[in-house]
Amino acid sequence: MQQALALPANFNPRTLEFAASLREKWPDNAALVNAVLSFFRHEKFSYTLEPPLLGRDSVDDFLFSSRAGFCEHYASSFVVLMRAAGIPARVVTGYQGGEINPVDDMMTVRQSDAHAWAEVWLPPRGWVRVDPTAAVAPDRIETQLSNLLPRSFFGSLLGGPAGKANWWSGLNDSMALLRANWEALSNGWNQWVLNYTPARQIGLMRWLGLDELDWRSLGIVLLAIGAVAAGSVTLPLLLARNKSKPLDTVYSSLCAQMARRGMARNKHEGPATYGRRLCDDGSPLPPSVKMAVERFMALYQALQYGADYGPHNKPPAPLMAQLKLLLAQCR
Repeated sequence: MQQALALPANFNPRTLEFAASLREKWPDNAALVNAVLSFFRHEKFSYTLEPPLLGRDSVDDFLFSSRAGFCEHYASSFVVLMRAAGIPARVVTGYQGGEINPVDDMMTVRQSDAHAWAEVWLPPRGWVRVDPTAAVAPDRIETQLSNLLPRSFFGSLLGGPAGKANWWSGLNDSMALLRANWEALSNGWNQWVLNYTPARQIGLMRWLGLDELDWRSLGIVLLAIGAVAAGSVTLPLLLARNKSKPLDTVYSSLCAQMARRGMARNKHEGPATYGRRLCDDGSPLPPSVKMAVERFMALYQALQYGADYGPHNKPPAPLMAQLKLLLAQCR
């Protein structure tokens, strides 16, 4: 009890004086607690997450000057008043609130649900929970914190008047559903991967009908499953890797030809830059080859990067035949 009555010396003189006056008026401890809650409720206190800075006598500044703060301000100032009046009290911190995820029916508790309240010792009941914040901002206790805080300018600008159906509210609903699915996926990862204990492993094996196998047979089964899983991932990648586009094959053939002539393409060179180097005045290529290279590069770029074709469309057969003819002329 002495620990729950302790206060630092020479701090908050106005608060100590106020507590003494309350004690004279309310000798009963429970009545004094209600008097302090009534003080919070009827004076001009406000709930905010951006309170002004307080000085050395922080409780004095809060109770008699700023009167704006969040749950920790109200809980700590209430406890100081109680201790100054001779009532054992302590601050309690934890979480208040949360919501059920509609995807997996799990309770999600966020950091925004963090809360602070108080407990006072009232014989013969013992420790009794008191939440001074509820006297100032009951919505903070009855609803989520996000519903209490004012909307930002950007959100109000896009969202329009509160309660009015608009495209922004529909977007918010979509984002909420996306967040719910992501949190359900994260929770599944935590439950079935990070918390995959030996007991759960045995339960899974029993569900699969593999609990009667010895360790050698079980090892063979797991190796087979791993091989199938690895093959299902690597085989499509290998097939996609070996499958090159005809357009890229023709361009690679030109680059290989020029490399044999001592004019290999640098890694940083695109078709336009490489073509200009092959056709400039210092190039050893004959004029007829330079002309074929210039026409080849122009047609290749049109087929690869042009708006009419693009990299994901198959080039027309006549144009591919023309590109291969120009490749032959480059030889």
